[in-house]
Amino acid sequence: MRLAFHSLIALLLALWPGPVAADGRASPALMGALGLNTVPNARMEEAGTAKVAISTLDPYLHAAASIQIAEPLNIAIRQSAEISDINGAADRLFPGIDLRLRLAKETARRPEITLGLQSAIGHRRMAGEYLALSKRHEDFDFTAGMAWGRLGSAAHMENPLAKLFDHFGKGRLPDGEDPNHPENWFTGEDVGFFGGIEYFSPHIEGLSLKADWGADRYIVEKTIAGFDAPDPWAIGISYAPDSWISIGAAFVGGEKLLGRLSLQSPVQYWPARAHKNVSPHHMRTYRTGLALPAEMTLAAERENINLYETRIGDYSASSLLLMDANRPLPLQLGRAARHMSNHAGEIVEELRITPLSYGLEGPQIGIQRRDLEQAIARRQGSPQEIWRNINFRGKPDGKNLLHDRFNAFDVHTLRLIMDNQISLSEEDSGLLYRAALLLEETRKLSEHFWLGGTLRLNAADNLFHLRDYRPRAILPVRSNIDDFAARTLALDRSYLSWMTTPKPDLHVSLTGGMLEEMYGGFGGEILFRPFRKTFAVGAESWLVFKRDPFTSLNLGFNGDHLLTGHVQAWYEFPDSDLTLQARVGRYLAEDLGGTLSLQKRLRNGAAIEAFITATGAADFDIFGSATHLYSGLKFRLPLGSVKHIPEGSEIRLTAAPLGRDTGQALDPPVKLYEISEPLSYRHIVRNWQGITD
Repeated sequence: MRLAFHSLIALLLALWPGPVAADGRASPALMGALGLNTVPNARMEEAGTAKVAISTLDPYLHAAASIQIAEPLNIAIRQSAEISDINGAADRLFPGIDLRLRLAKETARRPEITLGLQSAIGHRRMAGEYLALSKRHEDFDFTAGMAWGRLGSAAHMENPLAKLFDHFGKGRLPDGEDPNHPENWFTGEDVGFFGGIEYFSPHIEGLSLKADWGADRYIVEKTIAGFDAPDPWAIGISYAPDSWISIGAAFVGGEKLLGRLSLQSPVQYWPARAHKNVSPHHMRTYRTGLALPAEMTLAAERENINLYETRIGDYSASSLLLMDANRPLPLQLGRAARHMSNHAGEIVEELRITPLSYGLEGPQIGIQRRDLEQAIARRQGSPQEIWRNINFRGKPDGKNLLHDRFNAFDVHTLRLIMDNQISLSEEDSGLLYRAALLLEETRKLSEHFWLGGTLRLNAADNLFHLRDYRPRAILPVRSNIDDFAARTLALDRSYLSWMTTPKPDLHVSLTGGMLEEMYGGFGGEILFRPFRKTFAVGAESWLVFKRDPFTSLNLGFNGDHLLTGHVQAWYEFPDSDLTLQARVGRYLAEDLGGTLSLQKRLRNGAAIEAFITATGAADFDIFGSATHLYSGLKFRLPLGSVKHIPEGSEIRLTAAPLGRDTGQALDPPVKLYEISEPLSYRHIVRNWQGITD
C-alpha cells in the first residue's frame, strides 16, 4: 500500500510544471476536496489545476487525484482504504468519484456556494452530498453547510427535499456492495449541518489555522466494528510553503490525529510546448517586380513549410499548406505568407492559403498583403489589424474523391510518448499502475494516404496478480491487460489511413491495420464540422479482431471478432477552451450505452479530459459489487520543445479503472475531430497572435 501511494506522489512530481506565487488560498480537507479539517468548503481551484491529495484519520487512509476542468467544476477520483496500521495493508477499499459544482461565485454581499457529491459514483460507505457556503472577511474565511448521506449522518433535522418530492425522503443504505448511483443522491430521512472557520496568517505566507464542526458520526464503523468515533470538532493547521505543495495536521475530537499532504500543479503553466522555437525567415520591406510561384515553394521548404500548387493571378496568390500537426495554424500561416509575399511580385494584394491537416482540407484563408507587411516587415501593425481584413472562403463545389496529389514532400513525424496509466477505482487493489514508452511515426504517402506505426516498450506495472483474485471473461475485452503488459516489446499500431474532405466542413476517413494495442481491423469515420459553428456531429464503425498477447509482437489474433460503432456529437462552449462530447453506440463487449466527456485544451498544448460511460452490461468484482459505469481522467502534457526530444512528444496520464470489459471503446489511431481541430475557427481565433511570430 505504501509503495502505491509513493508511486502516486512521484508521478505528480514528474508532471509538476514549476512554482507559482503562493497566497491565502484554500487547502484540501480530509477527503481531498478543498475545505477545513474534516469538512468541505465552497472554494474552487484555479481552472486547469491537477492535484493529488493524501490524508489519514483513523480508521481510513484517503488518496485522491483531481482536476479543475473548468472554473466552476472539479472532478476527483478517490480511493479510501480501511487500515488497522498505517504501515500495513488495507483491510478494505472504498473507491469513488467526487464532483464539485460551484453554483454562485462570492461577491461583496453573497457567499460562494458550491454543491458537492462525495462518491457520486462509487462505494456507498463514503457516499454523501452537501451544499457549502463560504464567505471571506479580511483574513477569515467562514464556512457553513448542509449534508446528506454519510456527511450528514448527525441527523440534525428532517430532509427538507422530502417535503418537495417523496423520492428524497426514502431510506438510504449507508453501506453495501451495490454502488452509489444518481437515484441515491440527496436521499435519506435526515440531514446534518457542518461549519467552521479558517484564519490566514497575515505574517507567514501560506500558513492558516482551521477549526470546524462536522456531521459525520461514523454510523457504519460503530455498528460493524464497534469503532470509537471521535467527537465532531477538529482544530488544525495548514501550511503551503509554495503553491505546488500543502501540508496539514489536525487534532480531531480530542483523541485522534489527522495528517494531510497535497501536491497541485496548474497545467496551464506547464513550461514545455509541442514544438521547438525556430526563428522565422525575414519578410522584405519592399516588393520585387517578378512574380515567382516556384520560388515561394522552394523558399518555404527550406523553413520546413510545405507549400504546393502555388499560383499567381492578377491580384492574388494562392497555395495549399500541408500543416505540421505540432504547430498552431496561425503560426504556420504567418510563416507561409512571408514567403508568398517575398515572391508575389508588385500587384498581388491578397495571399490565399488553404490549410490541410493530413488529408483534411480547411477553408481558404485570405490575408491582405499590406496588413502583413505593416505588422511584420515594418512593425507598424498588429495581429488584430491583420484579423480585421481576413477572409474565409469555402469551396462551393465538391471534391473528386479519387483525385490524390502525389506531391514531392516527404512528410513524416517521429515522436516519443510517455504513457502512464493508474487506477484508484478498484475495490481489490489500492493503486494499479502501468508505464510504457511509445515510439510513434506517421508518414505521408500522398495527399490523402498516410501510414502510421507505434512501438511499445512496457517499462513497469503491478498487474501480474490480477489473474489470481479477479474474475476474467472467457473472451476478455481488456481484462487480460496483464498479459499485454507482461510483453516487454510490442507493435502497438501499424495502419494505413485514407482521409479527405469531399465537401466543405465534411470529413471522411478509412483506416485498416493494427488499430491499437489490443485490437486490429478496419473501419471508418465521417464528421460534419461546420466552420464558425460550435457543434459537430459524426459517426464511426469498426470491424475488429482481438489480438493475441502470446504471439510475437502481439501480431496474432485469437479468432474473436466483433462490430463496434458510435454516433457522436461535440459542442464547443463559446469563448472557452471546453468541449463537451457525447457518443452512443455499441462497445467492445457488444454492450450498448453512451459516453459523456468534457475536454479542456490549453494554449500551451496541454489537454485534460474527464469522461463517464454507462452501458447495459456490468462488471463484477470479488465482493460481488456490480457497476454499469466506467469513468476516468486523462492528461496530456507536451514535451516537444525540450532539447533532444522530437517535436510532438508528450506525457500521457490516464486515471481510470484497469482491466475492465464493459464500457470499453476502441482507441483508433485516426480521430477526425482531433485532426480537424487545427482547421477549426476556434483554434485559429485562440492562436491568432502567432500570425506574426
